[in-house]
Amino acid sequence: MDTFTQGSPLHALCLAACLLATVAAALLARRFRGKDPAEKRLRLTIVVSCLVSWMLSNGYGLFGGRFSWSESLPLHFCNLANLLGAHAVATRHRTSQSLMYFWTFALCLWAFLTPSLYTGPTSPWFWLFWIYHLFIPVATAWILVADRFRPTWRDWSRSVALTLAFMGLLAILDAVTGWNYGFVGPSKPTQANLLDFLGPYPVRLLWMALVGSSLFALLMLPWWRRAAKAA
Repeated sequence: MDTFTQGSPLHALCLAACLLATVAAALLARRFRGKDPAEKRLRLTIVVSCLVSWMLSNGYGLFGGRFSWSESLPLHFCNLANLLGAHAVATRHRTSQSLMYFWTFALCLWAFLTPSLYTGPTSPWFWLFWIYHLFIPVATAWILVADRFRPTWRDWSRSVALTLAFMGLLAILDAVTGWNYGFVGPSKPTQANLLDFLGPYPVRLLWMALVGSSLFALLMLPWWRRAAKAA
């Protein structure tokens, strides 16, 4: 209970719990869509939960001697996704909705499948890790079901451009400092992850950009006909 291992029964249990919570959020969004004030209360609950989980998860690394410039800054994609999720659900802003859709299924999904987590349930960080990641797909489920967001190719191109720009800024920061925010630095997590298949640094940055853009494009397949009509 003190450690966490990828592919373990504990990992499977966490994935199942997150999946059930996301499905529940989608069902609630469908049931109460357009039904005030229930919809407003649920929307506010998700927004507040995204913000609180962001504050708790990032605040945890600031105190108790845990602060580290190389690990404690909220610069990972998943860190930003919590804030984007709150903004997208609260305002229905198109760009935030687009980024949440593509980031959730192309980038943040890997945090669930290959989490960089080493501590077990006896550590507060175990619970904070899963809680703050959970509200990423929960917010996206609400965006898709309650707000009926449907991506277009314009959303795709804007999301790719913004994601690559942020990735580029992180890559410069990581190259200068030796850090690894966004996993675009010279080092890699010790646990198994997708980076193991993308070659050495810095060549793998090119592959990361290509793979990410391709995954974004694949996420347009469910909306292909709708996106073609909107083009």
